[in-house]
Amino acid sequence: MVTFTAYFDESGTHDGAPVSVMAGFVGNARQWLKFEKRAGRLFGRYRVDIFHTIDVRRGDADFQGWTVDRKLKFLDELQHIANDTLLGGVTSVIRNEDYEYYSNLSRPTKARHDSKYGIMFRGCMAHVVDVIGEIPIAHEPRLNIVLEDGHRNAADVSRIYKSVQDRLGPSASRLLSGLTFAAKGACLPLAAADLLAYSAFGQEVGQKPIGMLRAPSKSEASYRGNLFRVDLNRDSLDSLHEQAMRFAEERRGRNSTAK
Repeated sequence: MVTFTAYFDESGTHDGAPVSVMAGFVGNARQWLKFEKRAGRLFGRYRVDIFHTIDVRRGDADFQGWTVDRKLKFLDELQHIANDTLLGGVTSVIRNEDYEYYSNLSRPTKARHDSKYGIMFRGCMAHVVDVIGEIPIAHEPRLNIVLEDGHRNAADVSRIYKSVQDRLGPSASRLLSGLTFAAKGACLPLAAADLLAYSAFGQEVGQKPIGMLRAPSKSEASYRGNLFRVDLNRDSLDSLHEQAMRFAEERRGRNSTAK
């Protein structure tokens, strides 16, 4: 058995955001161990305990008093470590206007209606499962998924995860071996997910960069083309809605038969 773990975080799910993003990385146990060792040394060298990219940008918490150059070097090094150690990453993107379109589609009372957070989770999870499925390994893989705790739609993600497991059936569902929620202060890999999610959100909305590195970028040199963007556009949302309608119809059929 080979165990992989994916860590996801979000950015832009607050009210009024034009775009929302969920992002993260996947790796096997050995790859995450390498990441944690190197990232731990980086955090120790810079005296960082808890990482949020927005704190780096604003100069808050552990990043108070940092120069722009120090911020850029730290972020570049963290991204370089992720590039150098992990299997790959994914960003799942949905525009607010497209989510409003999805929310206004007609559906029966008990038909599924996913939150933005849940829809982005579907996109990230589906891509990671595809990535693992393409790896030539001798033993059946297992996938653990970890998200930051405290999000208001965490229950929606748990529901989606359980429904996907149920749909896969007893054999295939063994691939999805666990969904957990963790605090960033106790889960260093979530730092990589936070950095990717915040950076992707900034790119989507045209956010002004913190500054420009004076030295050559280590993360640009180590990037292996292994980041994938999932665009949750209206076509994919229509497909998701059609699936929900079909599942609702199946449930009605089963209930009628049971009676």
